[in-house]
Amino acid sequence: MHKLTAFLSMFLIVGFVYADPKFACVDTNRILQESKLVADAQKELREKLIEYQKKLSKKEQKLDELKKQIESKAISQKVKEQKIKEYQKEESEARELQTKAQKELNEMKQRLESMVYNRVKEAAEKLAKERGYTGVMDCGVFIYKDATLDITTEIIKLVDASAPRK
Repeated sequence: MHKLTAFLSMFLIVGFVYADPKFACVDTNRILQESKLVADAQKELREKLIEYQKKLSKKEQKLDELKKQIESKAISQKVKEQKIKEYQKEESEARELQTKAQKELNEMKQRLESMVYNRVKEAAEKLAKERGYTGVMDCGVFIYKDATLDITTEIIKLVDASAPRK
């Protein structure tokens, strides 16, 4: 069994050497920093986050107002009970809004990350086919690499060119 494994390993290594593989790499950090598509996706996510923060801030202000009214000595017991019910209702709505915001923002983040990943993958596949690359990897996996292996700039151009115009 060990001889078979050794033979197959040698066969694969020899085949790999003679196959003359040609690789390229992309710097994913540069893509995240320099791509217009990524910047637009981050802006969209940030705008949605700000929208929810404003809504939650309004709820928080309303809760603070109600709390002050409840703690006031100048209101009757009946009004106090109404304010407590109103406070509980507002508090429940605030929790629901926060849960909805977290869910929607997570889904949006996943959708945008997936879209960016797919665009980068498509661009890498396109360049690999055009230039005859055996594979395209993240530049971080190399201990050493020749600068000519890095196709990040071309990937960013392709990804951004595929971005919808606003």
